[in-house]
Amino acid sequence: MVVVGSGCAGLTSAIVAAKQGLKVLVVEKSKYFGGTTAYSGGGAWIPVNKHQPAIGVTDDSREKAETYLQRVLGPELYDPSKIKAFLDSGPEMVRWIEENSSMKFKPVPLPDYHVSKEGSSVGRTMLTQEFDGQVLGRRRLRDVRYTLQGFHAFGSMQADPVELAVLTRPFASLQNFSTATAKLVRYVIDVVRFGKGAFMANGNALVGRLLHTCDQEGVSLWKSSPAVSLTHDPTDKVTGVVIAKENGETETVEARKAVILASGGFGRSEKARKYLPHDHCAAPKHNVGDGIKLAVEVGAVLPPANPDNGIFAPISVLTTKTGQVRRFPHFAIDRSKPGSIIVGPDGRRFANESAPYQEFVRTMHQLNISKAYFIGDRPFLRKYGMGMALPAPLPVRHLIRQGYLIEAPSIEQLAHKIGVPADVLQQTVSQANENARKGKDPEFQRGGNAYDNFYGDPATGLPNPNLGLCVKGPFYALPIYPGNVSSVYGVATNENAQALDSQGKPIPGLYAIGLDQNSVMRGTYPGGGCSIGPSMTFGYRSALHVAGKL
Repeated sequence: MVVVGSGCAGLTSAIVAAKQGLKVLVVEKSKYFGGTTAYSGGGAWIPVNKHQPAIGVTDDSREKAETYLQRVLGPELYDPSKIKAFLDSGPEMVRWIEENSSMKFKPVPLPDYHVSKEGSSVGRTMLTQEFDGQVLGRRRLRDVRYTLQGFHAFGSMQADPVELAVLTRPFASLQNFSTATAKLVRYVIDVVRFGKGAFMANGNALVGRLLHTCDQEGVSLWKSSPAVSLTHDPTDKVTGVVIAKENGETETVEARKAVILASGGFGRSEKARKYLPHDHCAAPKHNVGDGIKLAVEVGAVLPPANPDNGIFAPISVLTTKTGQVRRFPHFAIDRSKPGSIIVGPDGRRFANESAPYQEFVRTMHQLNISKAYFIGDRPFLRKYGMGMALPAPLPVRHLIRQGYLIEAPSIEQLAHKIGVPADVLQQTVSQANENARKGKDPEFQRGGNAYDNFYGDPATGLPNPNLGLCVKGPFYALPIYPGNVSSVYGVATNENAQALDSQGKPIPGLYAIGLDQNSVMRGTYPGGGCSIGPSMTFGYRSALHVAGKL
């Protein structure tokens, strides 16, 4: 069996197939394994998962999840057969992969993104347990895609979210100082031994765990090996993959069982702008729709486009001295914290800054806002960070010099620097401060629900954990843009992830999963990890189907 792509979907299918006794090859276009998953938070949305009871959630059910998805997707987007497959196999996948691989999830009390919808729950999103990448060895560890700038320090030092409270306050106590120092020393030793930090968190930990199991199970892993075409026999059964090698030659690899496409979608494709018209995408540059193109060439079809064909997120952009463009997706951790606001070109707030990223960018689209400004004061910046400008004690002056972060001694001067009306911005900040003192946001209801509050900070002493004061200069503005972190529109498939032809029939020997498969959520986003959860689930189902176990 050949798997095209090495994100969570592809690696999951490879592990499951190998455990069923199949010989498996994973081919990766880039020089790094991990795809978009390696950039992600590593969360997987799976209703009724085994970890919910550990955080006190005992009332989730299949029926609640069905109701919730029906309400979020609506009758036009809800596909009963594929939703059934997802809900049937999701909890099963979690149990199986934790019992048969190095993969380990952990619970988190994150509410679903549409908390007011009937059937919503808590804890359906699981995070990946941190992973010690030393077990991968120097070569394999260096094969893992680096995280985005802003998700690491000193080049490749990662931290699990639970560590941040200590690492951002190293001098608050002797214990904090000892912990932070030990982590820094460990990082220096890792760099000497492996050439990068070996502690892996979030999506990097997910990739590391799956790669470790692939190595243990004898899965062949080829990097810098793009798939350029599929082969098929006279019955139109897909029989193999033509791989481009680094020396310019090609090699045809026979796939006696199947080819599974998991190449990461088309988020960075200029040719697919009509489906995903954003100026900024945080996906890897190689994600240009190769898998979808291969499938279409052998008769697979694309379904009607989704209302939204990507996972949206506001994105900030840094252009380095060498001209390299780096993108940071602002999911929730910084913009949800108290003391910040986001304004449009008119200097006014236009949305709940703590809203889920999909909804926030959808509002930017509706209002035709192509550039906004994330505003905070000095205490906010040093406590919470702003994108790539990480919290204290890490430095930020270099980002100000590079123009990523804009600094001014007063709100009035900041307004002049970013080109918005000074009187309007001063009034906006003043009103936000008054809202924080009262604990209410009458215009956008920020901090008025459990999802907002999850990412807030109740330690401010103010009545609303998402509303804080912006009063102490200097003040900062970070330009942000509507963007996406991946596409979610892909090949039409059935409940087993088999690619379908124009007659709705499965193409023998061909499967599409992850971002090469049209999302079971059809571009909606019910909760954190609604890409990774279904991707791993259909990776699991596709491999079982190939092995004749489903």
